[in-house]
Amino acid sequence: MQNPPTGLFSIASLQRIAYLLDDQFRVPFTRYRLGWDFILGLIPVAGDLLTAVMSLFILIAARKYHIKGSVMWKMLGNIVVDFLIGLIPVVGDVLDAGYKSNAMNVKLLLAAIEEQNPGLFQR
Repeated sequence: MQNPPTGLFSIASLQRIAYLLDDQFRVPFTRYRLGWDFILGLIPVAGDLLTAVMSLFILIAARKYHIKGSVMWKMLGNIVVDFLIGLIPVVGDVLDAGYKSNAMNVKLLLAAIEEQNPGLFQR
């Protein structure tokens, strides 16, 4: 891969975004983790919309990494499902806490990059 994206679209930044949105906080006395996606999602509609827009950074990065369309469609599907789940009052917020679309999308992105550039992440 020539000149991989840097800054906000670097792999480290994308992993950080996924961590902040999906796993930043540990629920005391449990093994469960929550992120800003869950917290902001408690604000009806606006919170879910805001986190969906933030999730799009990972999808935009996939475009910058020249990831094939089928993978990008899966990533978009994860974002849409996360958004729609979050719109359901109360129950949706609980389900949204377990549906870690950003972590899934970073995994899809890394797998697609590795498929395009075998051995890239092995050091």
